[in-house]
Amino acid sequence: MIPAPEIIFMGVLVGIILASSLTHLFAISSLGISVFSKSPVCESCADPQPYSRRIPILATLFFSKKCPVCGHEPPRLYAFLEMVIFAFSIWAFSAAKPVLALQISVLGFALLGVTYMDLKKWIIPNVFILYILAVALLAMVVGTVSIAHALSGLLVASVVSLFIILPQKFGSGDKTLALGDVKLCLAVALWLGWILSAYVFFLASVLAILTWMLSGFFKGFSARRRVPFGPFVALSTMIFGIGRVLDPQFVTHLLTYRF
Repeated sequence: MIPAPEIIFMGVLVGIILASSLTHLFAISSLGISVFSKSPVCESCADPQPYSRRIPILATLFFSKKCPVCGHEPPRLYAFLEMVIFAFSIWAFSAAKPVLALQISVLGFALLGVTYMDLKKWIIPNVFILYILAVALLAMVVGTVSIAHALSGLLVASVVSLFIILPQKFGSGDKTLALGDVKLCLAVALWLGWILSAYVFFLASVLAILTWMLSGFFKGFSARRRVPFGPFVALSTMIFGIGRVLDPQFVTHLLTYRF
C-alpha cells in the first residue's frame, strides 16, 4: 500500500528537522556548549555560522561549509549521515503509523549521533540521551510501551550496568567509569521494555566481545584495551526497533522464540 502524500510529507519534514540538527549537536557536544544553544557554531573555533549551513543536502550542494573565520570544514561524513537520517525518516513514515514512525525516526537520529561521537571521541553526549528519553516518554504516553514494561526494561538495564561498571571499578583498567554507556542502556531500555532489552543487550555484548577478540589480533590482547560499547547498543537497538516497526507481533514472537 502506497502511503498518503500527507504521511510522506511528514516523513520529509521530520527528516529535514533531524538532519539539520545533527551537525549542530556534534559541534556543541565537542565544544561543551549548552544543549539549549540554538545558534550554529563552528566545531573548531565556536564562531557563529550562517543558518544556511544548517540546511541538510542543500548546504552541501550550494553553500560553502568552510568556517569564514578559521577555515575549518566539517568532515564529508556529516553530509552522508544527514542523508541517512533523511532517508530513514521517510522510510519509517512509509512503513509504520505516524506515532511509531516519529519514535523510530528520532531514536535512529539519536543512536546515530551516539555511535559517531562514541567512535570519534569516546563520549556519549547527554543531548542524545535526552532525545532517547523523550522518545521513551512519548511511547509511554501514547501506549506504544506500557509503564510496567518500561520499568522492567529499566531493571534489566540496571543489571547490565553493573556488569559495565564493576569490572572497570575493581579491574586492572584505568578505573574510568563508562557512565555514558550506563545512561545509554538505561534510556533505551525505557523504550524497549524488558523483552527487547534482554535481546538488545545480549546481542550488543556478543558483538562487543567479538570485536575485542578480532581487534586483539592486530592490537594485542590486553585487559586494559577497551572497545566502545555504545555503538553496539545503538546497532542492536535499531535492529530490534526496526523489527517492531515491521511486525506488530515482533515482541510476542521474541517471547515465544518463534522467529
